[in-house]
Amino acid sequence: MLNADLAQTKVAVLASSEKHGRRLQALLEGAGLSVVIGEAGNGLLKQLEEAAVDVLLIDLGEEVEAEIEAVDALLETTALPIMFNDSSPKGGSADALWAKKLARKLAAMARQAQVKTTPPAKVVEAVVEAKAKVEKPAALAPQPECAAENIWVLGASLGGPQAVRQFLGAIEADLPVGFILAQHIGANHISLLAEQLDRVTKFRVLPGTTGHLLRHHEVILVPADKLLSVTVDGYIALAPAPPKMIYSPSIDNVMSAVAERYGRKAGTIVFSGMGDDGAKGVVDIAKHGGVVWAQDVESCVISSMPDQARKTDCVTFSANPQALARHLYEYYCS
Repeated sequence: MLNADLAQTKVAVLASSEKHGRRLQALLEGAGLSVVIGEAGNGLLKQLEEAAVDVLLIDLGEEVEAEIEAVDALLETTALPIMFNDSSPKGGSADALWAKKLARKLAAMARQAQVKTTPPAKVVEAVVEAKAKVEKPAALAPQPECAAENIWVLGASLGGPQAVRQFLGAIEADLPVGFILAQHIGANHISLLAEQLDRVTKFRVLPGTTGHLLRHHEVILVPADKLLSVTVDGYIALAPAPPKMIYSPSIDNVMSAVAERYGRKAGTIVFSGMGDDGAKGVVDIAKHGGVVWAQDVESCVISSMPDQARKTDCVTFSANPQALARHLYEYYCS
């Protein structure tokens, strides 16, 4: 049965380089799988559909991480099982054993996915459209010049959009907090992400602009190519980011700016992501008396960022996105 599963399983490999992709392809085909190479980008979903693959293997690396918005979009739009791989074959006889173990896992994922029922696309679209038509209660909207007292930074990278969507969807309308979201994403995708998040939450979601007053019941998205600061009276100020900045936008930058301005009234949650952005920022939040939480390992697509935050010993609570939302409400409203 196992060999039959392997022979019937078609895998797409999205690798950090063509050379590494071909190496993975050869190893997995040697283990009995059928393998095709995918190309990162907005056309990835169409490639997978045309190839009729059963499971996707994403080999993490700098090039794939650079296509983070496309990968996140794929996570949101496909029911295809996805495995993330951050280990590499070492060379020699051990490679065949490593490939066989990986092949078995991929075949098992494909087999499990085949027995699950996926909602029809039209049903999903209808739900999204219905949510988009729900208007936020006017009575809950903040007054035009009502500056926020409590500001929380949401830091996210790979796997972040769906985690943040779950978190914001569970937020209560009367929570006395304003959010600033620093999500690693392409500069051209900020407005689209704001629109998508605005459909699922009772808070107002919009891209950040210089001169915007931070208010409760709002979620402000930091532009990818900007550095953020907050004036003493609570207004956003944006400046061009350095051209060689490692992370865009910098979660560390946003956390530090909020910590300096809001002190004990600040908080932060580190969501799913690859890398260590936010690890320095959570230390600044904690030093100024703020609160630091993180998404738990089990609910993350990639737990590197929250794991790095936990290593600072500043994180006082970890949970899945919905539980984080409930805990935040209890923190302020119980």
